[in-house]
Amino acid sequence: MQFDKDIFISYAHIDDESLIADRKGWITEFHRALEIRLAQLMGVKPVIWRDPALQGNHIFDKEIVDQFSKVAIMISIITPRYVKSDWCLKEVNEFAEVCQQNIGFIVKNKARVFKVIKTPVGQELHPGNIKNILGYEFYGTDPSTNRIKEFSPVFSHTEKGYWEKLDDLANDICVFLEELKAVNSPTPTIPVQKSGDKQVKNIFLSESSYDTKDLRDSLKRELQDYGYNILPYGQLSLVAPVLKDNVGEYMKESQLAIHLVGNNYGIVPEGTEKSIVELQNEIGVANSISNKLSRLIWIPDNLDPTDERQKKFVQKLNAGSKDVITGADMVKGTIEDFKSVVHDKLKAMEVHTEPVIPFETGTAGKMIYLICDILDIDVVAPIQDFLFNNGIEVVLPIFEGDETLIREDHIENLKNCSAVIIFYGNGTELWLRTKMRDFMKISGYGRTRPLAFKGVYLAPPASQAKQRFRTLEAEVINGTEQLPVSELENLLSKL
Repeated sequence: MQFDKDIFISYAHIDDESLIADRKGWITEFHRALEIRLAQLMGVKPVIWRDPALQGNHIFDKEIVDQFSKVAIMISIITPRYVKSDWCLKEVNEFAEVCQQNIGFIVKNKARVFKVIKTPVGQELHPGNIKNILGYEFYGTDPSTNRIKEFSPVFSHTEKGYWEKLDDLANDICVFLEELKAVNSPTPTIPVQKSGDKQVKNIFLSESSYDTKDLRDSLKRELQDYGYNILPYGQLSLVAPVLKDNVGEYMKESQLAIHLVGNNYGIVPEGTEKSIVELQNEIGVANSISNKLSRLIWIPDNLDPTDERQKKFVQKLNAGSKDVITGADMVKGTIEDFKSVVHDKLKAMEVHTEPVIPFETGTAGKMIYLICDILDIDVVAPIQDFLFNNGIEVVLPIFEGDETLIREDHIENLKNCSAVIIFYGNGTELWLRTKMRDFMKISGYGRTRPLAFKGVYLAPPASQAKQRFRTLEAEVINGTEQLPVSELENLLSKL
């Protein structure tokens, strides 16, 4: 069936009263901004309807309910007043009932009501039909006072959050309206493709705990800007059996699943003792086994969970337990490090469709990528010569040319070499740390075989920092005094 109206906004009228005279209320501004953003995304102006004039003496079922059969989706603006209003609760219930009489309240695992949480309200107080779906939170916490601050389109300290959240909502609504058209259309839609030979990929971006939510939203926007379809579209059920079914279906449609792990354990859905974060990872493991789903897991630097449940989950991840890590490459570092891994992974999945050529086993197939700083390009010769004289092909980084090409060459070397040695001479500690992060990201670059070894070569000049240097990520070779021939020969025996 076709809908005359795209969206109905359900709200409590007090929430549209402005605190400042002669200024439009929050709902009015929200309506205007959403209409414009959707028109920009869809190419046509959406039909958005709300009741700016209805009062308590109007006949409810004639003025509103009769229109619900012509409405595609409802936006429910959750506030303390909204959940106390019999009128507002009736709107949600009546809309859900009417939906069941046409194409259904749930379409493609998504409810036809989008929850916009303007002011925090206990979830147990949300309308029953939408209690167990996630919403779009138009508020944040002031870190200095720990007080809740509602996002506003006009106050500078919350303006950025408002527009980012509105853009998230608009993108998700746009996708859902297109899906509803496809459901109603007798002709199947043709899958959208990006320019060239790259097909749009579906990426499952797992719902995260509250402390990583902003990072998730940032990554989501970035991937959407690159043309990827991000699943889920923002609303998952908080009833465990339904959530598991929905996430399983989403992952079957996806080529890559991304999981963000933070300090907090996350929401625990009804009917389980596991958080939504752990459940999605569990379902990801199952899909990696059954459907060869590729996955990336991010753990930030200096993670320090206080919740015992989260501690156990993180310990299992760090230990590489098969029940949590199967099918996944785990990346530790900053979110920017992780974003670069995600993009490199997607690039590898899209471009490198030909089968990977296995590494050669003979001496001629042995290659060591010797990473050094530009300051050491003239002093790296002794170890370079030693390796070459032992039958090893040695590749050094390039330093001149386009930055993008330099980075691509670096990644290709990491993917194709037999082993890596970082030459730590005149480079700074920050430089060394950056290069060592590549050890943690290397699988995400599309490498299919473990490195024979990872080494850090301590070169002159000697320093206190080098004397104290130790790591579990690589083998340390001390060459600050002389070329350590026996240590290098021991490493080469692992090739």
